[in-house]
Amino acid sequence: MQTQYLFLLFSAFASVLYASEVLAVTCTATPECALLGYKYSQEECPRGGLKCPTGDGYYCPTPRPKCNIGDIFYTDNTCVAASNHDNSKTVLGIVVYLNDDGVGGQIMAPWPIDSNGNKSSSNVAMYWSPQIKDIQELSNYTSSSTASTDDDSCGNTDKIVAQGNASTYPAAWATRKYAPTAETAGKWCLPAAGVMADIYNNRTAIQDAIKNVGGVEYPNCCTWSSSEISEHFTWTSSLVSDYGLSGSNKSSTLNYYVRPVLEF
Repeated sequence: MQTQYLFLLFSAFASVLYASEVLAVTCTATPECALLGYKYSQEECPRGGLKCPTGDGYYCPTPRPKCNIGDIFYTDNTCVAASNHDNSKTVLGIVVYLNDDGVGGQIMAPWPIDSNGNKSSSNVAMYWSPQIKDIQELSNYTSSSTASTDDDSCGNTDKIVAQGNASTYPAAWATRKYAPTAETAGKWCLPAAGVMADIYNNRTAIQDAIKNVGGVEYPNCCTWSSSEISEHFTWTSSLVSDYGLSGSNKSSTLNYYVRPVLEF
């Protein structure tokens, strides 16, 4: 009798244990990361984000947006097609370059600036540099095809402004003075030649976007780039040349302009 009682007691205990395990599995089923808000990639969270404990998704409060070249980019970190322009928002720039993974890129101011970094309603001519000097920290791109691979606008600009002041490198310094918002002050850059190549390849969409926001049409020639050729020359934009690029003397001021770009 005692043996039978112990067997029944053990069976009941085993049944309760099994039911508890089933219930536990049912109650702790892992929800999808996206449903918990972890819906971004690591690349979309450049300032750091929280990784989903059970997957590869990330959460960050201000993710890098995915845009298209020719989109209008606003100060609230959103972008839309030019045809959907929202006049209630403040325009920061036009998307002119995308990173290889499609996340983030560079925007361009819809208007030129003067040597003091002020927005201008017309193109303002200025030097790239009045001095003859090869900046050793910059790569020398001796052909338009190789120059079109340079997309490091802000890295190049950092190296240029480190060489002197607004008198010796006025074009690069003008971009650093441009500050349409407090958050972007000091972050604008002289576009690299590869960014200008993308502007050339997408010039119709970009010009349409500039027009939609009341900007100043991007000129056929000649906006300064931050990509160097030699001690005498650097690359400028040319919408009538291969790759949209043309070599120009750094000390020229006749019809050579500045359009800042910003990484997003």
